[in-house]
Amino acid sequence: MKLLLSSVFKPYGVDDEFGRKENIMELFHNQVTREQGIFSFRYHHKSFNLYLLAENVSIPSTVLDFPSIKRFIREIKKGYDFVGISFIAPNYIKAKKMCELIRQYSPRTKIILGGHGTQIPELEKIIDCDHIVKGEGISGLKKILGEPEDAPVKHVVLTSADNKRIMGIPVSETAGVLLPGVGCPNGCRFCCTTHMFNFKYTPFFKDALEMFNVMRKIENELGCSDFFVMDENFLKSKDRAIELLNLMKIHKKNYYFGVFSSAETINEIGVKFLFEIGIRFIWIGVESKEYCYTKNKNIDMKKLFTELRSHGISILASTILFQEHHDKKTIWEDVDYTLDLRPDFVQFMQLGPLPQTQLYLDYKEKGLLREDIPYEEWHGQHQLWFKHPNFTSEESEIFLRDAFLKDYRELGPSILRMAETYIQGYFYTQKYQNDPWLKMRNDQLKESCIRYYPLLSVLKTFMPNAKTRNITEQVIRSYEKAFGPKTIKQNILTLGAYLCAIKEYLKINITGDIRQPKTFFTKFNKPEFKLFPAVLKGKLLPDLSLNLLEIKQNYALSGNNIYLELHGILDSINVNNLQHRLAGLFNKEKKANIVLDIININRIDDNSLYKLLEHLKDFQFRTKLCYCAKIENISQMVEEIKLNFDTKLECLKENLIPESNTAR
Repeated sequence: MKLLLSSVFKPYGVDDEFGRKENIMELFHNQVTREQGIFSFRYHHKSFNLYLLAENVSIPSTVLDFPSIKRFIREIKKGYDFVGISFIAPNYIKAKKMCELIRQYSPRTKIILGGHGTQIPELEKIIDCDHIVKGEGISGLKKILGEPEDAPVKHVVLTSADNKRIMGIPVSETAGVLLPGVGCPNGCRFCCTTHMFNFKYTPFFKDALEMFNVMRKIENELGCSDFFVMDENFLKSKDRAIELLNLMKIHKKNYYFGVFSSAETINEIGVKFLFEIGIRFIWIGVESKEYCYTKNKNIDMKKLFTELRSHGISILASTILFQEHHDKKTIWEDVDYTLDLRPDFVQFMQLGPLPQTQLYLDYKEKGLLREDIPYEEWHGQHQLWFKHPNFTSEESEIFLRDAFLKDYRELGPSILRMAETYIQGYFYTQKYQNDPWLKMRNDQLKESCIRYYPLLSVLKTFMPNAKTRNITEQVIRSYEKAFGPKTIKQNILTLGAYLCAIKEYLKINITGDIRQPKTFFTKFNKPEFKLFPAVLKGKLLPDLSLNLLEIKQNYALSGNNIYLELHGILDSINVNNLQHRLAGLFNKEKKANIVLDIININRIDDNSLYKLLEHLKDFQFRTKLCYCAKIENISQMVEEIKLNFDTKLECLKENLIPESNTAR
């Protein structure tokens, strides 16, 4: 059996029969920095779930991430036993089209659907598929494949983002992605994650030590010490976090992290602990000033945000617009409340009753869902798909855009705010100089500041107004106070940043800012190299048959060597396949010699034997050739071999076992 796992096909972020222009395949540029022009964070994130699934099944598996529709068709024509497609509700038309293509080009393939899109009611009646997997996915996929469902989860090694650019400048730092578990028990009525995983958290690591060992593996393979943690509330398990910090100190691993967290969890564990363990970025659900969710009760958000930034921790504040209590006045009160917290990033999302959430069920019962708005519009960045008493769908698009613009024009671009957070943190955390570990964290902040310093004057040039230019000047003065004037090297970097920013500005304004991720093709659980038995195809004959070369291993004669019998016809086509297989075998079996018995070869065409030995010249001292006189022109071939190679030769009578099978 073999398995293909695929994301939905590109292009993304365009208006066509399959999707909408607002549904961009860039998390930050779609939902966070979308109105910040050249300052927007342009990152592509792989479909992490597909790689994790492939890592945790035993059959040969392939991940095809961000394919074009033509690339997807080319792949499914290979005849996979199973094809899994992961999708979200706005991409359901694409998933449906892909299933139709599978039925057309590979009708025997079983189709598996997964991801948040599987929450769509009566999906099996809308899309022709064989299986629907909900929840964490790994056990569900294993059940379909007939594999044990209770095996420990194996982590996958992946970068957290690719094709990273800010102001057109490539971001070279590599970060790994860490997947400690799925789900969230907080139970927010709008949250699709809570409902997808049945109001519970499913850990993938049994303890902090297992997690730490995975981090070391990622560090060794990617050469990184930075991790983005894909976990709804990573720090909620306080004991695990404390043990992880202890392991880092014991092994002197100064890792640092970007995480999601609720305000209540931060309050409980403490901001100083976050600084100590290495949290550099934190995503917090603020949601609303008036409607207080359990996770935010009795939390002084302003005080919390100030303390986080004073420790050099960048904050992304997520706020929901068009909630039930919002009208054209109170919605701006929530926007202003969020901006007053002075986060580094802001995510404004429309309230969205996604399938099977409590919000969806409530609105469906009340008849508030807009049946005239298709799933393609259910992405939270365009128009509402429910009836709001105070906003039309068209108005919601305008208010959302204006909220992002207000954030940008009042606080400046997120990259400026990050630079400000780092310099604030550098100054404030110098008070921890007596603690070697905390001093190391302060030194890391200093390194980050030095990287940002050359960009600041470029930021000032492209600021949207006088207010944000003044903020930039204040930040520049803080950097000059800490590090003095820029060095010659930093001035050169500033010049390079100017050129990149100008190029990015022209690109956005002339050709547009939609960027498609590249296609990733990754194989997992490749079958082990198997040479025996094998039948290799050769030249096409006039009667449309093929020359065939059969390889068999004679175990009775192998001894300490590998004794191979070749049967049939050796020609210029199958000899290429044969030499690759033999070279692979030599490299795999480092100490073994190989005996090639060609007694049963009927014909050798096109000087193929000589070509074979030429390709294997690096292994000639480990090769022995057994032949017999009946092969046409063998005497001439043997003479050429003796002149050009050190391969041992032995002439045998037909069907006679050689006296010795040891290669020289």
